[in-house]
Amino acid sequence: MTDVVVRPYRAGDAPALRRLAGETATGEQVPLPAPDRDVVFLAEVEGHAAGYMAVREEGRALVVDRMVVAPADQGRHVGHRLLDWAEGYGSSRGMERVRIPATGSDRRARDFYVRRGYVEAADALVRDIAHS
Repeated sequence: MTDVVVRPYRAGDAPALRRLAGETATGEQVPLPAPDRDVVFLAEVEGHAAGYMAVREEGRALVVDRMVVAPADQGRHVGHRLLDWAEGYGSSRGMERVRIPATGSDRRARDFYVRRGYVEAADALVRDIAHS
């Protein structure tokens, strides 16, 4: 299995986020995360940017605003590592759950989250955060 390294966003990562958003666009403009509003994590595989996740705190929930994985890196566990990182971040911040709004999620993405233990609740997929 390929090593996926996840780290916090750095100021010089903006071009990589634009590239990733462009690679995954399906004819619609993919909004870029706003590092001044969102907490952004970047995943790297073999030294290149392979995906990113933008999250924000909303009450006691960590909300996933966007997760993007480069098409060439799908199947390499990039999404799993990003979600692991986000859940760990939420735990460290005392959040109770992770919430993924259903808006904009395609069937494949929803299936991924359900396999990870997320359940449908109103207009979102949610999972409680385990605290150690």
